Amino acid sequence: MSRRWFSKRNHQDSRLPAESLNSCESLVFEVFTHGLSSEEADEVVNTLQFFSPKRVEVRVLSEIPESFFNLVRHQYDGFSTAKWVNSLRVLKNSVVLGVMNIDAYVDPLNFIFGIALPELNVATVYVIRLRISVSKKGFLTRMRKEIVHEVGHVFGLRHCKNKSCVMSFSNSLADVDKKDFRLCNIHYTELKSRVPCASEELLLRT
Repeated sequence: MSRRWFSKRNHQDSRLPAESLNSCESLVFEVFTHGLSSEEADEVVNTLQFFSPKRVEVRVLSEIPESFFNLVRHQYDGFSTAKWVNSLRVLKNSVVLGVMNIDAYVDPLNFIFGIALPELNVATVYVIRLRISVSKKGFLTRMRKEIVHEVGHVFGLRHCKNKSCVMSFSNSLADVDKKDFRLCNIHYTELKSRVPCASEELLLRT
């Protein structure tokens, strides 16, 4: 795996202090990408900056275990893939995010754009379907929405009935396109109570 670091300040100790996950002084993202261009990987990092992390570390995966690929469905098991990505973490208290150019599912759904396992502080976004019938800019916008959505779940946010809120559930690309990348006032307030340094740019103003 190759890796890159994005940090707000020089930092020599790779271990996080034993502080809460949502501490502004200890929030670190470990990102694992697969099948993304450098521009797309940069957009992942830019999106995570809305949460004002201390550091974002990016590693590029050369492959995903074939054992997670369902030969009948021609899709990857999204749950197993997410757990595997979590096993790659280096930092104990980090938030792990996988962004992969694959198609994935979890039963009983036909497909998923992503999945979060809050108990493990891990989320994954599966982007191949987000590329359908859209420009490069449109794809990056869709990816940003799904990243904020899944990371929101890691921080304890639930689905929203407001179809403009990024925490609304997306059952189709039309649902993704309909919503914003930002949070409604209720979910933004909830996020700020858990991640105080989250940017005001995540607030959907109506």
